[in-house]
Amino acid sequence: MPRLGAAIGVLVACAGTSLIPLVHARSLMVVDLRKEVRQSYEGKLLLLKQPSCFDVLHFDGDGLLTRRPAGEPWTTCGLLRAEEVELRDGQITIDGARVIVALNQGSKTGKLDPVTTDRQVHVAIEMPRPPRDSGDLTAILSRVFSKDLARRIAEAWHADVDLSKGMNDASIGPVDGRIGTLEGDRAVYSWQSGIVTKPRALYKPGPSYPPNALLKKVAGTIQVRAVINENGFPEILEAVQHLREGLDARALWAVSQWRFERPLKDGKGAATMVLVDVKFHLPGKKKK
Repeated sequence: MPRLGAAIGVLVACAGTSLIPLVHARSLMVVDLRKEVRQSYEGKLLLLKQPSCFDVLHFDGDGLLTRRPAGEPWTTCGLLRAEEVELRDGQITIDGARVIVALNQGSKTGKLDPVTTDRQVHVAIEMPRPPRDSGDLTAILSRVFSKDLARRIAEAWHADVDLSKGMNDASIGPVDGRIGTLEGDRAVYSWQSGIVTKPRALYKPGPSYPPNALLKKVAGTIQVRAVINENGFPEILEAVQHLREGLDARALWAVSQWRFERPLKDGKGAATMVLVDVKFHLPGKKKK
């Protein structure tokens, strides 16, 4: 019996020593995958397959949002710039800043550029199982993010008229009132033409004031041109009057959160373009 006990002790000891390299190898693999995912995603623009304006986004093991989105457009609610990526406890977490797609100042053809805001977003993605390699990790992330950002930006908006001339005069636009096209060949009509109704803002949160603008007492009004889609969401934005100290980005983000009545054409939803004012008032100053 003592001999049997000694033999079992030797087997257990051998098993223990063989487990040490295994555990070490697994730890090294996790470290390598963490390093890889950081190198691949940190500092990059990421496009959500399911746009949402919530500040905290949680995706289940199938890559679906656990809080149902409301149909927000990807141009205002689907982009983020990853700042910190982590892999731990069965999750991939990404902390970053919201990004919106906006028209360039004075663009005649409707060129779009990403504008990074200071609105923070936290993304948590559940992993159905621990990733064995980088291929597993890519498969998990590909359920949440799309890779065709360049194509989507190129197809997001096309102006059929010279927007720099302004749209207050209905005679500037074509006879059919069409002034542009959104992704998916969705027509945008001038409400001044009478072909589509002018939407009223139902929800219009104000912008936040950056500390440096307060310190330098920068105040005033930023005029924003917004394409309101058939569901009442701002889809394409442009700051056409400007203020310094980062206020333009604050104004664009604020308007991206506005919600409008559905513009209607023959009783059905259709897109149109409006100009809205975003005002920055210094504390203690009377609003005019």
